[in-house]
Amino acid sequence: MEWMFEQVNTIGQAFVGLALPMLLGSAALIGLVLLVELALREKVRAALRYWLAVLVVVYLLLTPLLSLSPPSPRWPAGNAAYADPTTTAAEHTRAPLFQPPTGQSQTTSAGVGERPRMLTWQGVMFVLWLVGLGVMSAVLIRRAVVACKCVAASPEANFLMTDILGYCRKRMGVGGKIGLKISDEGTRPVVCGLFKPVIVVPRNLVPTLGSRHLRDVLFHELAHVRRHDVWLNLAQNVVQVLYFYNPFLWIANAVIRRLRDEAADEAVLETVGDADHSYAQRLADVARLPITHPASSLNLIAVA
Repeated sequence: MEWMFEQVNTIGQAFVGLALPMLLGSAALIGLVLLVELALREKVRAALRYWLAVLVVVYLLLTPLLSLSPPSPRWPAGNAAYADPTTTAAEHTRAPLFQPPTGQSQTTSAGVGERPRMLTWQGVMFVLWLVGLGVMSAVLIRRAVVACKCVAASPEANFLMTDILGYCRKRMGVGGKIGLKISDEGTRPVVCGLFKPVIVVPRNLVPTLGSRHLRDVLFHELAHVRRHDVWLNLAQNVVQVLYFYNPFLWIANAVIRRLRDEAADEAVLETVGDADHSYAQRLADVARLPITHPASSLNLIAVA
């Protein structure tokens, strides 16, 4: 048990030594990014502001990897790990074992060399992080599995809607096979799938609002496909699981999702235009459809 405590405390010390500076550094970086984004909101395109915010995710992904030092090519073994490098091998062979002076106890003085019998606060922090990581990972995997089952169980769209999707794909310049499925009423339009994108729209979208609204929704989701936003959303979720204890990251992810939608709308307007200046209004109409099924599960594997 003492050996386990020693190992956990050692790892915990390294964990705190890395996590605390990253927490402070990410807080400063996120605050700076938010201030810059606010100052440039009316002057710079949403796509540029979006990539600026994505730097936070890149920083949190790469910093732990860059902090790891490569292993030494010379690994000490046995008692050589504690030998004096200035002495020769023969001297080590002839050197007698250390004998304590007469009357001195065989135990180490002042507890030096004794293994700890309890966790240090660094070890406790590391254990708490492992527990949180396990819980967050389990929630992420469970929601992703449920969302994938829901998408797989959704029926395919009819021929009319598929034709509209084909028209939108040509206008947006998006190649490859992209599916279109119909979900239950009370859900939001999303696109999911890393390798085989599938757009899912609520059943009541066309009957309630019409095919023009469906077309603009498909334009918006195809912009996400063209920009590879589903992959970036996955990276966000992974980082959020690893750094669940960082409240600044939760704020940054919310800003990134807002900028992602703005950048997608910007891509649509630049590609297909907005002749009647009603694109934003039609998307707002879709957003006002009644929501009865929370999108938290789909948000883990999809972008709206």
